[in-house]
Amino acid sequence: MLNKRYSIRNRLLNSNVGICFLLETKKDNCCDSFIRNLWNVVTVKWAFLESVGKSGGIIVMWDSSIFEVNSIEFGGQWISLSGKHVNSSFNCMVVGVYAASSVQDRAKLWEDITTLKFAFDLPMVVIGDFNETLHAHERSSGYINHSGSAALRKFLSDCALIEFKLQGSRFTWFRGGSMSCIDRAFASPEFHLQFPFLSLCRYPRGMSDHYQLLLQTPKVDWGWKPFRFLNCWLSHPSFLADFQILWSDSCKEFPGDYRLVKKLGTLGKKLRQ
Repeated sequence: MLNKRYSIRNRLLNSNVGICFLLETKKDNCCDSFIRNLWNVVTVKWAFLESVGKSGGIIVMWDSSIFEVNSIEFGGQWISLSGKHVNSSFNCMVVGVYAASSVQDRAKLWEDITTLKFAFDLPMVVIGDFNETLHAHERSSGYINHSGSAALRKFLSDCALIEFKLQGSRFTWFRGGSMSCIDRAFASPEFHLQFPFLSLCRYPRGMSDHYQLLLQTPKVDWGWKPFRFLNCWLSHPSFLADFQILWSDSCKEFPGDYRLVKKLGTLGKKLRQ
């Protein structure tokens, strides 16, 4: 349990997370000290859906400086936050799901979220453990539950939800030799248009059967940044003397033409200081 908490804290610390859903918590209570132990920021807020016996349970945490919540809704297998993304003033609904193991119980989940969608009439994101696949290749065994898959497809069609493609792998759940893609994220077209660069990424699962999923804007490596010279630097009385020292003393350890590239990079940093 401590390793799982460390993994969660590390992910929250190193990623610009606005909302975090913890699924299958198996907890029948929650408190501020537990939340602060996971995400120690002043603006964190949380809501909690208790487990049934020793199964299930959902905790949702959010940074109120990033997402301003107006309404919290609960169901047996889901928690929903309705509110506004602060930077863009975009109003939407974010739903975390932990779907039941039986097709009949999942049918109630799809019904609840469909009702929620049309009651609030907001762009929606649904993310979590759907406990269902859409295609045979999403299970290592090739098995597909046709009635369960058809019910999930109907739910996605009724709510007009489009999937975020999982980056880097096909599977999100592992146990022994079994693998499947049951953890997913879907959103309304308006949400995809508002945040077109979001993608679903998979992070290490640690001791869990499930990988951590993060809906994020991927970091892009644009390569080397060009050297820029500001004419105002020439007006500084010590510019020429400082330039000669920097140019003659820097980056001697680098070979050939590469030394010029490193010299320009070092020079730019020193001049900006």
